Amino acid sequence: METGNITTADGFKAAYTEVFTDVYALTADLDDRQALAMTGCPGWTVRDHVAHIVDLESILVGRQRPNHSIPGGLPYIRNEPGEFMEIGVDARRGMPYHELIAEYRDVSRERLARLDDLDDSQLDAMGQGFFGPSKVRSLLAIRVFDLWAHEQDLRRALGRPGGFGGIPAAHSRERMMMGAGNNLQGRLAPPAGTSLLFEITGTGGARRAIVFDGERGRSGMDVPEIPTATLRLDLNTLTVLACGRSDDPLASSRVVVEGVQNLGRRALEDLSVTP
Repeated sequence: METGNITTADGFKAAYTEVFTDVYALTADLDDRQALAMTGCPGWTVRDHVAHIVDLESILVGRQRPNHSIPGGLPYIRNEPGEFMEIGVDARRGMPYHELIAEYRDVSRERLARLDDLDDSQLDAMGQGFFGPSKVRSLLAIRVFDLWAHEQDLRRALGRPGGFGGIPAAHSRERMMMGAGNNLQGRLAPPAGTSLLFEITGTGGARRAIVFDGERGRSGMDVPEIPTATLRLDLNTLTVLACGRSDDPLASSRVVVEGVQNLGRRALEDLSVTP
């Protein structure tokens, strides 16, 4: 895990434990007003994020999903994955908040108990993902990023920043950089040899370069001697931009761009790596 990417069963267990613990500490004692605070995830309140975690982790431990249809015409539902994610959230909107927290505690305990039996030899086995078969390793890698990203949504909405120094933060940083490389190649079509250096400052920081070869943008620790452009930002700002969140509209203005300004600014127009 020197790069930040989780590669072992123990790493995934530790990341899950950290996020589950942090989310519970953030949300367990909220009153109804606090639980209904809006977040930067379009259409979702604080309690909706808790419901989302409960829903997906319940599926992964084999619990029956509510038979529920979401209202039509929701402006923030843009695609089928968004519709899928909304089902378990909307089905729990009428649930008293203390019952939702009790369900969160129950399902998170069961999920951690299941993960406790996981070992490295099982990571490359095929399992059932939400949209089809997936390697266990790939599913867990995406889940850790998703869980941590929603923890950050909660922290911003509740005014309780943090969570940047642990295993899930480092792993999520690498997932965001990998996704940014793939998306920027398609959106900007930079010529082969172009490079973007991300100097991520503060807690959870790192230096990562995306190098474009004309077909893909690959993120890595090897930094070109003279990158085409450099973006300097902290991990919170990267998270807001890479997750496409709306609660921090000035995030891109905090980024310091050096080198070829046009490339850097065009990259910042859309760093989103989430559906």
